[in-house]
Amino acid sequence: MHFLFTALLLTLFFGANAETITGRVVGIADGDTVTVLDAAKVQYQIRLSGIDAPEMAQAFGNR
Repeated sequence: MHFLFTALLLTLFFGANAETITGRVVGIADGDTVTVLDAAKVQYQIRLSGIDAPEMAQAFGNR
């Protein structure tokens, strides 16, 4: 029981931190990774969670 409580507590502390970014997509690396340029001209490489798209080297990865 102690282990379960500790695991739950760690999950709450180390969960994913979401941040809102507003900008324009300037590049697409593959089906689930995009590069976004914000108003301050800072580029962010963003990997979309929950997207199951083929990588470039996999079948149907290249258009």
